[in-house]
This record gives sequence, C-alpha cells and structure tokens, in this order.
Amino acid sequence: MNYEYTYDFNPLKYIGNEEGLTPYSDFPLQWIQSQQSIRPTLSASEYYAVTQGYLREWVCMAQCNMYIQIAQDPFIKKAIEIYRQDVCEPNLTELMVILKNGGYKLPAEYNAISASKSIQELGNIQTGVINDQQIFIGFIFSTMGFMNLWNMGAAHSFRTEVRNAFVRNYHRANRWHLAFHAMGEQMGFIQPQPEIQPR
Repeated sequence: MNYEYTYDFNPLKYIGNEEGLTPYSDFPLQWIQSQQSIRPTLSASEYYAVTQGYLREWVCMAQCNMYIQIAQDPFIKKAIEIYRQDVCEPNLTELMVILKNGGYKLPAEYNAISASKSIQELGNIQTGVINDQQIFIGFIFSTMGFMNLWNMGAAHSFRTEVRNAFVRNYHRANRWHLAFHAMGEQMGFIQPQPEIQPR
C-alpha cells in the first residue's frame, strides 16, 4: 500500500463530498473492504443489533398502518404511507436479508410486503384518543430514535456489508426526521427553532 500523499492539505477544498470522503479516504477504505464478506455468520453484537432492529421495524409497519387509519388529514395519511414505503419496508428488508443469508430464523414473520397496504385498503378508524398533531410530532421523535438505533447497529457491526446496511437505514431515517420537522413547522404543529444571532 502506498501511503504517500501529495494533496493540498487545506480541508476547505474537499469538504462537502458524499459520505465525507476526502483525498485520504482510500487508506481506511482499504481496511473496510478487507472486512467485506469475511464470514457468513453474525457476531454476538451484530446478531443483537440486527434482530432488535428487525423487530423495531416489524412493529413500525403496524404502527404506520394504524396511524394511517386514525389520522384525519389526507396529507398526513399520504405522508405516513410514503414514509412506510421509503423507510420501514426497505429497512426491514435489509435486516431480513442479512438474517436469511446467515441461515438465522427471523424473530417475527416478515411483513414488509404483506402489511404494505394502501390508504384505501386500510380505511378510516375514529378513536378520539390521539389527534393529527400528536401523531405527527410522534414521527419526529420516532425518526430521531431510529437514527440512534441504526447508528448503534452500525457501531456494533464489524462485517462491512452489515454495517453498510445499518448506514443505509440511518440515511432513510435521517432524511425523514428533517422532513417531518419541516412539515410539522409548516402545518403549525411545532414552533421553529429560535435563531442564535452572531456577535
């Protein structure tokens, strides 16, 4: 391996790149690549992270469907349906594939396809126990929780392909956390963050 670098040392010239890559990233990337497909099995920490993440998304499928049924605003129903399709279904599938490829039994029946029901299929339910504002704010906190969950999963994974799956799951939760926050502000469900003026 050649570690002689002749790049400009000014970091202002290479910040902002995808995934934070710099001209020096080939050094750790070689080591990361060396951990690709090193074994078919999961370590104890990987197995815990994958199964717990799987169960959390398995539950989230049902939660999303329940909130679609209960929400009154058609925009909120549609946003939750798109969220389920963009986040819950692929996140659960990422973890299902890891478990299946390793020969492990799924901790619960895979439901990313069977529970992927449309707004029309799910219909409407009147409960009177939660309103649209509470539902929407709940998604802001749940996506933040998912970001922490997937970050933890990545940190406990030492097979590159397992870690990368958690990172992809993180990116999905990350974009929706900010999206829910922006939508919540626009709908008047939450107040904008106060600005700190420079001195």
